[in-house]
Amino acid sequence: MASFQSYTTKSGKKLWSVKAYLGIDPATNKQVNLQKKGFSNKKEAQLFYNRKIVEIEKNGFKKQRADTFKEVYELWLETTYKLMVKESSYNRLKLQFNKHILPAFGNQSIKTIQPVDLQRYANEKSNEVQEYRLQLSNISQIFEFAIKQGIITSNPIRMITIPKKKANLEKKKIKYFTKDELKILLADAKENEPYKIFAFLYLMANTGCRKGEIMGLQWDCIDFENKTLEIHQTLARGENRRLYLEEPKTVHSFRTIPLGDETISILKMWRKVQRETMLQVGINTMSTKQLVFSSPFNEFINMDIPNRWMARICKRTNIPILTPHSLRHTFSTLLISEGVNPKTVSELLGHSSVSFTLDIYTGVFDTEKTSTIKLLAGIIN
Repeated sequence: MASFQSYTTKSGKKLWSVKAYLGIDPATNKQVNLQKKGFSNKKEAQLFYNRKIVEIEKNGFKKQRADTFKEVYELWLETTYKLMVKESSYNRLKLQFNKHILPAFGNQSIKTIQPVDLQRYANEKSNEVQEYRLQLSNISQIFEFAIKQGIITSNPIRMITIPKKKANLEKKKIKYFTKDELKILLADAKENEPYKIFAFLYLMANTGCRKGEIMGLQWDCIDFENKTLEIHQTLARGENRRLYLEEPKTVHSFRTIPLGDETISILKMWRKVQRETMLQVGINTMSTKQLVFSSPFNEFINMDIPNRWMARICKRTNIPILTPHSLRHTFSTLLISEGVNPKTVSELLGHSSVSFTLDIYTGVFDTEKTSTIKLLAGIIN
């Protein structure tokens, strides 16, 4: 007996689903159920169900088992991976598979994928993308899952040779503003942009926080008396571009950052402006859980919006068009150029280790070493 039900999506669209018991698969002696959503009307759902019944009567339950790489991937995604990770990680992996992996292997039977197919893929991707090793690791997880499900007996990716990183992909050069460019950016933002944008960019530039960390701040994260900023959450993007707050990725990202007097003054001014502006449209922002930076409707700001702010200011001032993340790099490079201990820089950034910081900013440290040697030579001479 089939059950047809309507439901409403988050966007308000009415769709239909079907649930049905199809019988017992004689090959496995297990019950087979049908569950499918996304039909535009009840008639469409009924038609799908009727076709499925005809297919089973004609061919039996042969196609009920996952066969293609995509089918196995989707089974692994929903029954295993989704239960292990945060929504943002789940969404990032889906994007990676949809963009790179499924176009290559999605429609192929997982049993027919050979080591040579995977070797060609690995060789190709090693020339194109920096995270190709992560892609191969994720592909391997699908094969390991298929082994556990009894679909295949061995993992073909174990038999390939992982290509070495190409020299041009070895190090992704970081982009940052010079001290003068940063001054130009912030001065223009203060003069020509809403105070919210100036406060947002100033806070990023003076704390080295990630964009999502700043966008996820609530007023109780800021201690005005002790002049500190506490990072314990970040704005993340999940399925269907849903925005929500989640904990940072690593324990090191939980941190307390000292704030300067000027930063405190700017934040106090922004809090005053925010309350007055929002009150004019009937929104009370007095709660300590109020977002420090929110949309005109007091919701999360779309994660692409700060990039547009930056691009607009950079074009207007004729400085390099960089992203908000470049302010994090600018913060770091300015500290390094002033001789701040790498351990302190690493802790402020929320990195997992000092070596990780040194690896990212190796070029900056090399420049500082050269300057030090020249300075030493001048002293000796």
